[in-house]
Parts: sequence; structure tokens; C-alpha cells
Amino acid sequence: MINVCVNGYGTIGKRVADAAKAHSKIRLVGVSKYSADADASIARMQGIDVFVPKESAGAFESKGVEVSGTVEELLDKADSIVDASPDGVGRKNRVVYEEKGKKAVFQGGEEAGIGLSFNARSNFEKALNQNFIRVVSCNTTGYCRILKPLTERYKIKHVFASLIRRGADLNDAKGSQLNSVEWKAKSHHASDVQSVIDVPMSSIAFKVPHTHSHINSMFIEFDGEKPGKDDIYELFRNERVALLNTAATSSQIVEAARDLGLKRYDIFMPCLLVNTYMANGNSVFLSFAVPQESIVVPENIDAIIAQNSAMSREESMRTTDKLLGIPDIKEKLEKAFS
Repeated sequence: MINVCVNGYGTIGKRVADAAKAHSKIRLVGVSKYSADADASIARMQGIDVFVPKESAGAFESKGVEVSGTVEELLDKADSIVDASPDGVGRKNRVVYEEKGKKAVFQGGEEAGIGLSFNARSNFEKALNQNFIRVVSCNTTGYCRILKPLTERYKIKHVFASLIRRGADLNDAKGSQLNSVEWKAKSHHASDVQSVIDVPMSSIAFKVPHTHSHINSMFIEFDGEKPGKDDIYELFRNERVALLNTAATSSQIVEAARDLGLKRYDIFMPCLLVNTYMANGNSVFLSFAVPQESIVVPENIDAIIAQNSAMSREESMRTTDKLLGIPDIKEKLEKAFS
């Protein structure tokens, strides 16, 4: 068993902790909390051991949250640490992990140099025995899951990507402006994808005031043969990608997740909007929706498995998919939006 802790029990951390608890090769030894809030109480209700900074123990206990020890003690218990701290904090934490001789999995909000940029479908084998892995961002994960199969079948000349990013996660009080659209030319997504897959790419990102999902559009220029719509269905039949043909709004997808009874409405996959497919000459236009709170959860689990060489890529992805229910979610969404 791989002893794993989650350092940072927020949007990503709580989801990774749930997945780690369900994995046959992983033992979740606990999570860290730095604020005595509802998440800490709920973690204890779910039987998760909560560890806090030494100086904060009294604040947690005064709110009825049983504390299992200090963050320092939690890190000592783990073989691999999933660092789900706020953007930029992971760089400081890595120094601590190195001193303790621990392996760690970081999130996409950290700079690329913090560890091997990782996507399970694209470079699992490179992550074997790596001490430090960075799971790329939610949007980059979506691009990698879609572009990797395409690069294996077709020759891509260039990808131009345009992103409409959600302003904030559902529980985030900070987020985007109420009446403003922000943008960034030459966004990090292209270089992030290129840190995992060798593909010519450029990107621009727009940030808009809503909370559910990012919408990504790709204009892909192929060198020679290009995929038709039927080819898209065939290519992604067995991938971590849901193929939706009739969805017209992001809220429809979220509502479907609710109606299917999915915990936290988590889909774990990019939803490739096949009804946006357009072709002209050697170029194809496609869009996809990214469930930003959950899409990186499978990669975090696969990264733990890879850095401990516990399974092959195929076995790891199959195991992770099964414990998260991805094949069933994919089948039901595709049927609902066929």
C-alpha cells in the first residue's frame, strides 16, 4: 500500500482524498487543514483524519473538530504527498518535502519547473519513479486528453486554442468581476500542453463571470488527412472524453450531472461538443467543455501510482476509471446528448 496524504483540503484536495480512499493500492493517512471551517468538520464526519498547524489546534478543537496531529506529523506518515495548496505555495512546500525525502504530486497552478508535467494518457511512463510530478491544469488536461489521440492518428500542423474560462469555482468568494470580461493573449495553456505533447500550438484565454465549466475551442490545421465527424466518435470511443452531440449550454451538462446523481456533479472528463465540428480544407474546428473542479482528479491518482511504479499505465487508468465511475458517466452523458 502507498501511504498518501493530501496537503490542502479544498476544491481539488477533497476530491483527490475521496478517490484515494477508494483505491486498492492507496491508504489515505490524512489531510491537512489550515482553517477551522465547514470542510474540516465534514472531513471528520467522513472518517478522514485531519492534521493542522501546531499553533492552530486549539481553534479547531474549540469548533468541535477532532485533530489527529500536526501537519508536520502528517507529512512524516506519507510516502507520497498530494499538494493541493493555493497556487504558488507548492514551490515553498517542495523544499520541505525534499528535506523529508518525500515524493509529491503538485497541481497545475504551480510553475512547470516544479516537477514533471503529467497527463496519464500522454506520458505516464515518463512519470515512473519521479519524485516530483505536476498534474497540468484543468484546461491543459482537457487539451492533452483530446490532442494526444489525434497526434497518434494524424499529423497536426498547428493548433490555435481559444478559451472561455469560468470566473471562479462555485464556492470561491474571490473570482472574476461581475460585469467584465478579462483576457490574456499567449496564455499559458499552449506551453503547458507542449510540456507534455510535442504539438505546435498557440492559445488565448478569456475569463467570464460564471462558475460552471470552461469552454475551449480549437482550430486545428492538419498536414494532410484530417478527421471527419465519424472519425471523432471512433477515435475517442475508449478515451476519458465524453462525446456530446446535442448539448447547447454548459448549464445543460451540469444539470445532467445533477440528474444522474453524481457526487458534487463531478464528471471527470472533458465533454467534446461534437455538434461544434466544422471542417474546411485541411482544418477542423471543435469545442469542448471542461469540468474544472474534477477533471484533474484521475490524473492525480494515476500520478501517485506512476511515481511509486505500482501499476502499468493501462492498469492504473483502468483502475482509476472504475473507482470514479468514469465509463458509466461517459455512457450516460453520451446517451443523454446523443
